[in-house]
Amino acid sequence: MGDSPVVRSLETLPQRFRGDNARVAARFRVKVGRCERDVVVADGRCEVTKANGVRPDVEISTDPDTWFEMDQGRLSGIEAFSQRKLIVRGSIERSLLFEPLFERPDAGALDYTVEHVGRRGGRICAVFAGDPQAEPLLMIHGLGGTKSSFLPIVPALAKHHRVIALDLPGFGSSAKPRGRYDARWFAERVFTFMDQLDIDSASLVGNSMGGRISMEMGLMDPGRVNALACLCPATAFTRRPALWLVKLLRPELAFAAGRLPRRQVVDGLKQLFADADRVEEDWYQAAVDDFMSIWRSPRARMAFSAAARHIYLEEPMGEKGFYTRLAALTSPALYVYGTHDVLISHHSGRRVAKALPNSKVVVWNDCGHVPQIEHPERTAELLLDFYARNNQARKAG
Repeated sequence: MGDSPVVRSLETLPQRFRGDNARVAARFRVKVGRCERDVVVADGRCEVTKANGVRPDVEISTDPDTWFEMDQGRLSGIEAFSQRKLIVRGSIERSLLFEPLFERPDAGALDYTVEHVGRRGGRICAVFAGDPQAEPLLMIHGLGGTKSSFLPIVPALAKHHRVIALDLPGFGSSAKPRGRYDARWFAERVFTFMDQLDIDSASLVGNSMGGRISMEMGLMDPGRVNALACLCPATAFTRRPALWLVKLLRPELAFAAGRLPRRQVVDGLKQLFADADRVEEDWYQAAVDDFMSIWRSPRARMAFSAAARHIYLEEPMGEKGFYTRLAALTSPALYVYGTHDVLISHHSGRRVAKALPNSKVVVWNDCGHVPQIEHPERTAELLLDFYARNNQARKAG
């Protein structure tokens, strides 16, 4: 095995190292079949060594055929991960940094970059994929999630859009500043992110809290939102039995909550799916690796707590209530709900349809809270059709 094609391929990585991203410092353990090597990146340099007992930051595992497809530029890591041909442990977030570090042939695979946009203290980290000249499509994740939650549908959507999956401020690899962490605060920062990229307008897709932020952006500046798709969006709760308690709980208390039982987090994640077996156990473990790593940051815990509190406390009715304001939304809108969603009732779709009679509301009977992960092909197909129809209507008008 010492001189196998897999070993030779791995050992050429330093010669193909771009070295233009000094920000990256990580030990990637790459397992291809029975072959295992550590790819160590630090200070703008790359070294490939045999695993020596040092704990890696990320483990990336695949079979030889998939590795050579990736190595020869016919398949990207995101595509392999979406097709469940590649397993990640330690951090999905960090694994995204690996592939762009190396030159590879351009043989039709998805080409993507991971970039930090903005000034220090306000930087937003995002994955960019697809034709830079195509219509921008911003992907906005939910509470406790990151840009990685959209990876299963990135390859399909990137064939028609300039896909930008971002980490909201306070989450993932983005900065974690002080702030209100309510829908308007997030929306203002996503608009600033668009300004920094010279994006005048874009289509949006948001899951859970990301759906709520997408709606706020459409209400704040409809001229910049071409269309928005909300996947199981967080909307103001009409029943809030513990309202008095949530008002008393302050985000600052999250500083003291640095430890969570891993098994409990895994079980909670599985409850977000109508059928937890649709997703491999390796994916759950990798997603929880990311969450637990981020949760160790006091600022990340505070951002999570503040955002959750604002979602729960938002007034649903009244002159300034959410559903009253929602009726003013003019951007074309698509809503997807799952009957097995344990967080957002699919009955919320009725209130949305009443407030927005021209919107499209879809309810899936075999879906939980994250359709882009549980049903990626169906979700991508629905989104592409929705955006294509909207583009045609805009051009005709």
